[in-house]
Amino acid sequence: MQRKYNKISEEFFEKLKEIVGEKFIFKEYEIRWTYAFGGSIFNKDWIPDLIILPHEKRQISEILHFANKNKIPVIPRGSGTSLSSGPLTPYGGIVLDLNLMNKIIEIDIENNVVEVEPGVICDELNNILRPKGYFFPPDPGSSSVATIGGMVANNAGGIQAFKYGVTKNYVLYLEVVLPDGQILTLGSKVLKSVSSYNLKDLFIGSEGTLGVITKIGLRIRPLPKHRKLGIFIFQDVEDLQDAVMELRRQGIVPNLLEFMDKLLLKAVSEYLKGEFLDIPNGYVLLAETDGDLMKGVDETFALMFDIIIQKNPIYHKIAMNDEERERLILARKANLPALSRIRPNTCVEDCSIQVSDFAKVIKKIEEIPQKIKAKNLLVAIICHMEGNLHPTFLFNENDEDDVKDFEKAIDYLYKEIIMPVGGTITGEHGIGKIKTPYLKLEYSPGVIDLMSRIKKLFDPNMILNPGIGKGDTVYLKKNTRIRTLKNQTGQILEMKCMRCGFCISCPSKIDYMIEAYSPRGRLSILNGLVYGELELNDLINNILHTCSLCGLCQTKCPAGVKTIEIFEKAREIIHK
Repeated sequence: MQRKYNKISEEFFEKLKEIVGEKFIFKEYEIRWTYAFGGSIFNKDWIPDLIILPHEKRQISEILHFANKNKIPVIPRGSGTSLSSGPLTPYGGIVLDLNLMNKIIEIDIENNVVEVEPGVICDELNNILRPKGYFFPPDPGSSSVATIGGMVANNAGGIQAFKYGVTKNYVLYLEVVLPDGQILTLGSKVLKSVSSYNLKDLFIGSEGTLGVITKIGLRIRPLPKHRKLGIFIFQDVEDLQDAVMELRRQGIVPNLLEFMDKLLLKAVSEYLKGEFLDIPNGYVLLAETDGDLMKGVDETFALMFDIIIQKNPIYHKIAMNDEERERLILARKANLPALSRIRPNTCVEDCSIQVSDFAKVIKKIEEIPQKIKAKNLLVAIICHMEGNLHPTFLFNENDEDDVKDFEKAIDYLYKEIIMPVGGTITGEHGIGKIKTPYLKLEYSPGVIDLMSRIKKLFDPNMILNPGIGKGDTVYLKKNTRIRTLKNQTGQILEMKCMRCGFCISCPSKIDYMIEAYSPRGRLSILNGLVYGELELNDLINNILHTCSLCGLCQTKCPAGVKTIEIFEKAREIIHK
């Protein structure tokens, strides 16, 4: 059963245009098309009906009040980096693109608080805090483009969660707009307050299903002055697990403890080359300690090193300076670009287990392609060693057989591996619009019903981000459409764009404000053209020609997509 919503009539469009102004509302199909692409498999049926760029809370309040009254879905969106289809639109409706709400309102060092709008980028906030000796610790892999609003909505973590925790540990208060347009402030500016129910935390990790976040008060911490990093390679994953368990038994808390499997290390070594080609292949443990005094950092690292080295790694190296540290950290950060060169698509899954189950779970995940008899599917594994796993599946989303194998692999992952050991189906990416069927494996009917009742208490008309499994148990229809290239019907498209969003700092995207004018958006438009699902017109011509060919996107692209060459060739074909 699918939910029923109203479409946006011309009368509705004019009313919404009055709220935000003509420059900040878009109904052109070609522009809406680009908002249907994300970090998951593309679904042509999930095209939004309208794109709106609000720039203050009163506009959001009026939009939500109007949408709620007329039963129109509203989907908040940050940078579109979700790996679980969070901001995609299975029911159409309005995408609220919040990127224009990007002000850092206040930095209060004395009280260790910053106040920001939801569109502020994580790394940009930390770049401003760093000279002041402070930082906001959560650091997801997409921190260079991830918005603070999106991080709150998904309770993002990152590579330092082992020591510093996740986003909810730093949110003091939120300003939110409810579906009826009501504006509320939840939480408090002070560190301790128990004067109300903890409603603020209900919105953290709610994935845009209860309200739209318009302001965030964050706690910040002094930036550690020193750190020390080592890389350790193990032949057997059991030895690596033993090392991590002993660190825990001894009470040693690294600020960074990261795992990479053999397939990933091989891919990274071939991608980075240089000294990495001399590293023996095996299971990787990156371990780092930090602190304010170098003596204390050295002492803690020495204790950690002694524990790890007793578990017989086949290789180790300690970074002796910042340059060597950055080179070793690059091995972790290069995982996506390295993997993207193996297959056209990389799908990063997200689940968590207890560390005591780590080795046996890793071995079972490695066996998935063989267990399901996949022809082309590969799996690599990254893990934050508090137990948050990221099995990364490599395939081609334009190959029907690959997609079927991928869907079998996801089923096997959660039903046969993660849930039997008492794990969770998501640690930091969210349920999104693809994990709802697995929710019943983790929670009892009573818990699922309670989440549904909470959702309906805040959003009785179910207009906010419908399709998210938290509070909405209606299963979405599977995409069964087979796409065929317009001029090469027997061929399968191989496009290595992961739609990660790292290219959205593009000058034309900043100037034109919307997704269509980003490199990712232009590639999505070309995707539509080659499949015959978009027709070349003046708007598409303009979008493709507003690219200045500056090459910034090519330097930012983890997958090494040759954007300049692609866009130049597209223009050449148009002119012919």
